[in-house]
Amino acid sequence: MDRVPRSTSVLRASADAMARRHTHQLLLDALAPVLTDEDRRALAGPAEYAVGERLHSVIDRLAAAPTVLVLEDLQWADLASLGLLARLSRTLEQIPLLIIVSLRTQAQHETPPALDHLLSVLSERGLLETMTLRPLPDVTCLAITEQLTGGRVEGVLAQRLAAAGGNPLFLTEMVRALLRDGAVTIGPHGDALLDAPAGPSPSLSMVIMRYLSHLGAPTRELLASAALLGTSFPMAQLRIVADQPMSSLLPMLREALAAGILEETTHELLRFRHALIQEVLLNDLPGVVRAELHREIAIRLDAQQVAPATVAEHLLRAPAAAHDAPWLLRLAERTAQAAPDTATQLWRLVESVTAEEDPQHAAASAGLAFAALRDGRIVEAGEIAERTLERDVPPATLTKLATIRTHTLMLRHRHVEARDAADGYAVSQVLEPAARAEQLSFACWPRLLLGDLAGARRVAAEAAAFGAEVGSRGAEIYALTLQGLMANCRGDLEEAVRLLSEAVAKVDHHPSMTGIEPFPHAQLAVALADVDRTDDVITQLHRGLQISAAFDYRTGVLAAHALGAHALSHSGNLADIAAELDAHRSLVGSMDVRLDLPVRGLWAHVLDHQRGPEAAHEWAAGLDPVPDRASWAGRGRAWSWRGRSQLERARGDLVGTFEVLWAGWEEFRATEMLMDSAELGLDLVDLARAVVVSSIGDPATARDRAHEVVDVLTALADHNAPVTHLRATALAVRGVAMDDPESLADAATLMGTTVRHLDHARIAELAAIARQTHGQQARRLAETALRVYAEVGADHDVTRARSAFRQAGVRVASPPRDRPRIGWESLTRTEERIARHLAIGETNPEIAESLFVSRRTVESHVSNVLAKLGLRSRTEVAVFVARRVEDVRQDG
Repeated sequence: MDRVPRSTSVLRASADAMARRHTHQLLLDALAPVLTDEDRRALAGPAEYAVGERLHSVIDRLAAAPTVLVLEDLQWADLASLGLLARLSRTLEQIPLLIIVSLRTQAQHETPPALDHLLSVLSERGLLETMTLRPLPDVTCLAITEQLTGGRVEGVLAQRLAAAGGNPLFLTEMVRALLRDGAVTIGPHGDALLDAPAGPSPSLSMVIMRYLSHLGAPTRELLASAALLGTSFPMAQLRIVADQPMSSLLPMLREALAAGILEETTHELLRFRHALIQEVLLNDLPGVVRAELHREIAIRLDAQQVAPATVAEHLLRAPAAAHDAPWLLRLAERTAQAAPDTATQLWRLVESVTAEEDPQHAAASAGLAFAALRDGRIVEAGEIAERTLERDVPPATLTKLATIRTHTLMLRHRHVEARDAADGYAVSQVLEPAARAEQLSFACWPRLLLGDLAGARRVAAEAAAFGAEVGSRGAEIYALTLQGLMANCRGDLEEAVRLLSEAVAKVDHHPSMTGIEPFPHAQLAVALADVDRTDDVITQLHRGLQISAAFDYRTGVLAAHALGAHALSHSGNLADIAAELDAHRSLVGSMDVRLDLPVRGLWAHVLDHQRGPEAAHEWAAGLDPVPDRASWAGRGRAWSWRGRSQLERARGDLVGTFEVLWAGWEEFRATEMLMDSAELGLDLVDLARAVVVSSIGDPATARDRAHEVVDVLTALADHNAPVTHLRATALAVRGVAMDDPESLADAATLMGTTVRHLDHARIAELAAIARQTHGQQARRLAETALRVYAEVGADHDVTRARSAFRQAGVRVASPPRDRPRIGWESLTRTEERIARHLAIGETNPEIAESLFVSRRTVESHVSNVLAKLGLRSRTEVAVFVARRVEDVRQDG
């Protein structure tokens, strides 16, 4: 570290066994010197996910300049810090950040699974360099001893040094103990002479205890109390535990500081100079005594209103009994968001000290089930809820368990059971009216997934009215969101935006976990995309992410990325859509809740347009067969059918592709999903035309199907007259089905006025081929198609369309060159904007705030920028952009 330039920021922290359940404690300690007041306010919030996001922001800000982060004793690190470090590995190559960690690998310090995962991730990405610290060689041990004693070391003293085993701490403490006892003298020839009786070599513990024996008894007792608080501890807590005023503790603290046992880290914190000193002090206490002392400490800290997680840390190390259950439950509720791992341990402890018929046992089980549901561990949450509900439980606990049970049943696709359970709870006389209203509103959703559209609409209307009557905003939001989703699916777009906007307004005014569970912001974003209000789409997705993070609702964050990718699927560059999908993939992790159906289809869509149907094969194969509506019944289901059709398309099976998409069309017509029908319309009429022209399959049936598509989409466009892209699509399908080049040309012009660039290119391509005998107009349309395909990153479509134009005899005067795969010109518009933000030193959170996207999306974009420019860090991007600006200025 001596070689690190002074301009480099170096931050340090050591993990503490007493803080393993304190969420993000290791990184909070490390970053404490650079936190702003705004950071501290944000980090004081209750949500673990939001705290992690803020810490990530601090690291991004800090790493704008070269930074070294030194984290010691990683085997004791809290799970949240390890998780954030694993996530940081995605972007570690982008920033000038060096992380140096130490950990012990002895049997008594078994590697935790989260640490093992972190090391595996770093190793897989080539970011991990390991160094095993070997014992100090004899020559080094002699040099250290000679420096400490001031004499030449030989003979008996040199032999005694072997007891240290090359451990630098052991060596220095042993030599200092000998010096302190006067056992080492310097001879006339400068030799360091040992004057001590022969005997067995001491252990390190013996050396440290002997060192401590020179302190006064009150100081030793105070240090034993301090050891129970951890390797480092606030002075205020030591005063509470010692139950003495600070003025009384001052002489003892001075003695410990002067002896080098303790050292001051901040104006509030003290720590043991070495963790082994704390360990020796702890181990000197019998286990049963140590446990009772932890209990006393918990009582004293709780009485002084110290943070619940700190109180819980001590209580979890003490013996517990049934009479502690109320206290444990209270602490669990207070730590559930800020320290969920601690809350989980507390709930499990309550279960272990209470009988199953005890209401407190049921309350603890409900807490465990809710924690699992929030984290996306759906199966575990459902099993706990169902097992607990087999017994009599108090009404308050029943409300929680009933909600968890119905939600997990639906998420596990057990929709009949979910519907029946929700219906039963909705009329239960045990539940409060507000809870019954929420169950009634939830009962709409399994009905929708079961295809009972009339029943879903009826129950949603009843639930909205009942929720308003009893003052249950959660019930109203659930019902409004479902009504808006159904209106959107059937093509009542104005009504959909109105209903979903009302739901979102209620959530924004009174945010709650119940309010965000149906993803109202993301659902509204999809509806706004359907009416081409793209700017509002980004705003709603961003707001949904913020609220989900604030409630530590990871499923909500996942939904924002999945539905966000769909909302941007027509207006965004393909690389931008892929970045959103990649952000979704980075989140899934150990969650067993999935939003995979639209995601798989969208991946197939992106790869098909970028590299062709063969590239989409892996994602398309995951949709064979297309999962039924039980797994996904909302907007975006068309992507599953389009993705599935890539298998036939890759084989050149025209009829097979047509039949797959027609199966999707029939499903959507039967379930009132007209907007998803519209997603398939242009593909269907184009395939129908090809079937008729090539006389394969059944041409008559193909014609009839094409006419049906025209009729349905024309009616949909008429019903939503202000929505330009629907009118353009209706014109386009009519032009293809009726062999009407004028309609196709008009459709291309109309779609060109919208943000749906890929659709514009596709219609322009079809119009150019249909107008092949009109040379000038056909050429303009063809050039438009190629240019727009290139702009959105549809490289395969550029190649395919050029071939189609050649075969049709459409001459393109100056076809656009393919977008380069590397260099500045290979960047999308979004990637260019991000590169320019990087060039002025903005962090990922700052870029995300500017662009109204998530940090994970920015991380994906930054990785793409570095890869395309052949650079390794953000600093290199800044230099690259500066040079480019200078070159442009010099060129004129």
